[in-house]
Parts: sequence; C-alpha cells; structure tokens
Amino acid sequence: MIKDLLEKLKIVLFTKRCDMCGEVVCFDEVLCEECCSLPEIDEPFCPKCGCSKKECKCKKHQKEVEYKAVVAPFYYEGSVSRAILNMKMNGMPKLTVYQGKCVADTVKKHYKDIDFDFITFVPIRRNDIADRGYNQAELLAGVVSDECNIPLKDALIKKRKTKVQKRQKASERFANMYNAFDLKEDTDVIGRTILLIDDVKTTGATLTSIALTLKAYGAKSVYCAVVAIVK
Repeated sequence: MIKDLLEKLKIVLFTKRCDMCGEVVCFDEVLCEECCSLPEIDEPFCPKCGCSKKECKCKKHQKEVEYKAVVAPFYYEGSVSRAILNMKMNGMPKLTVYQGKCVADTVKKHYKDIDFDFITFVPIRRNDIADRGYNQAELLAGVVSDECNIPLKDALIKKRKTKVQKRQKASERFANMYNAFDLKEDTDVIGRTILLIDDVKTTGATLTSIALTLKAYGAKSVYCAVVAIVK
C-alpha cells in the first residue's frame, strides 16, 4: 500500500525523461521513440575518423592523428546531438549513465583484443567545472571504467584556455588545441596503453593533442572512444 502511494507521488512530482536524450517520456518507457531506433555506425569503420568506411572522407583530409583509433556507437545527428547537448550544457549529467554504457559496449566490441592499462578522459578547466558543476567526459569515463572493468585515472590537466572548438573552422581546430594539455604530476604513463574518453569527436584535434601529450611522456599507444562522431 505504502509502496503504491510512493509510486503515485513520484509520478506527480517527477517528470520521466529518456535515458539517452533527456526528452520527456511516459513513465513506463526508458527511451523516447527516436532513441529506441538509433542507428549505430556500420562496420567496418575507419580507425582515423571513426566513421563507417563507406562514409569515410579521410582521403580528402590529409591531417594526421596521433591516436591509434577512435570508435563511437553513433553519429552526431538527430536525437544524439540533442542528447549530448542536454548532457553537456543543459544540466543533465545523469544522461552520462546510458550514453556511457553505449560507449562501453562499443569498446568491448571493437577493442576486445586490446589490454588497456587504464582509462582517462579529456579534462576541462577548473572555471568550466565550477560553472557547469561537472566534466561530462569524466562521468562518461567512470561508466566505461565500471562496465569494462578497466581502472580509471585522472591523468590530465588543461593548462590553458582555448577557444570553443565548435566555433572554429576545421583548419583552425588543431592549432587551437596545440599544447593545451599536460600530464598531472606523479602520473606514470611510460609504456602504458591508454583509452581516452570524450563526448564528441569532430576533426579529432582534441584527441590528437592529448594523444601527442601522452606519447611525449612515454605512453605506448592511445585509443579513443566517444559517444558520437561528426561526419
């Protein structure tokens, strides 16, 4: 009886939202209609851009990357773009749980033969954490760590302010991120194979900058996984 009353009270007081994108759904639903039928990126995929090889445009773009590969479950479109916007900018950090599990499934599928020493994540500046209240990449990495049973390490710092990447031309993004990151003190990456987590990969500038930093400190190799990839 009390349990039934509590459930009814919960319905009255709280709005049920899609676990993926945060849109309002009925109380017996986990995902909205669009998120229920999200298409995943088709195999085989290009390790450089993360897109399906049939949609890869790497031959047109000669910029080299420093990571071994990048994978993602989804393209940055439709409800996925809304999902990441709500998670990142609209105060819905709980969305990292479902999105992180999707990333973890992709890691298990595509990186199953790789023995990672630890998982780390793209850092943001303290001021940004203070404003937002959290680093979405860190929350995603925590979920992936739990789901894949790989240790999580807070290994990096962002040492200077950079311009917002989405406002930069593709040709400017690598320069914007050059030398923007560093390794935290007392963090040993020598000979390590590392999984780097972020929310979105566009040109790969951020991931490349961090991979270059980790390799400069002696990391053996850096692989990346994100929620979504911009075509």
